[in-house]
Amino acid sequence: MSNNNKDGFNNKRRIREGFDNDKRNEPVVNNSKRLSKNEEIGRCTGGTRNVAATIVLRGYEDANIEKQQDRLIEWAIQNDCLFTLEEIENEFGEEIFKNLERETGSSSKGGAEALVYRYDDKHLLKVIRYNIWDTKPLGFLDNRIALHNYLFPDTFYELIGICPRGKVDKFSFVVKQPFIKGTRPMQDEIHKEMIKDKKFTKDRLEETKYNSEDYIINDLHTGNWIKGKNEKMYCIDPAPSLAFKRKYYKI
Repeated sequence: MSNNNKDGFNNKRRIREGFDNDKRNEPVVNNSKRLSKNEEIGRCTGGTRNVAATIVLRGYEDANIEKQQDRLIEWAIQNDCLFTLEEIENEFGEEIFKNLERETGSSSKGGAEALVYRYDDKHLLKVIRYNIWDTKPLGFLDNRIALHNYLFPDTFYELIGICPRGKVDKFSFVVKQPFIKGTRPMQDEIHKEMIKDKKFTKDRLEETKYNSEDYIINDLHTGNWIKGKNEKMYCIDPAPSLAFKRKYYKI
């Protein structure tokens, strides 16, 4: 899983340096059957590893969740991007909101959807459970990375790797994201942003869910937005997916 020996972590910058060395300059578009060419740009923004992981899972698109998980773990081992929580904390410090012991303890309930670390002065590192909103790993790559990056490019995710987490999930996705300074907006400010700039309509039953002809976006509560300089709104952790009709044709 790593180049570190049992006595400790030899390379404290293994995750960061490995990710930086893996980056490519040439554009690569994996045009899937589900997403449009413009939406696929969001996948490319997610980095070389994001494209590679998607291509790997495309061969297992109809496989069950266990098969997809196992294949992605194999890929991560082969590409030296399967990390432990201990390695992440050794390199980036304690998780911002919780103690690592709460994640590795005996409780089977696990923790929140994402663990958050300070990557550097301009970025955060997040360890995100994919099965909160998506049923399979491929769904996370399509929805939470490709669509997120397309719809909210200011807060794009870059895939760094995967990480076993707790006693419930085989792994979570490890992503890098720009760090936005600001304050939490009010729910009505989020509403104005979605209907004005994103041209969505609020769901009739759920206050934090918005719909359009092509997309459904869940989890748009105040904790997942930042109001930055000049009152600009940033959505940092949405849960987007394709609208129902988009499952049957490509735009």
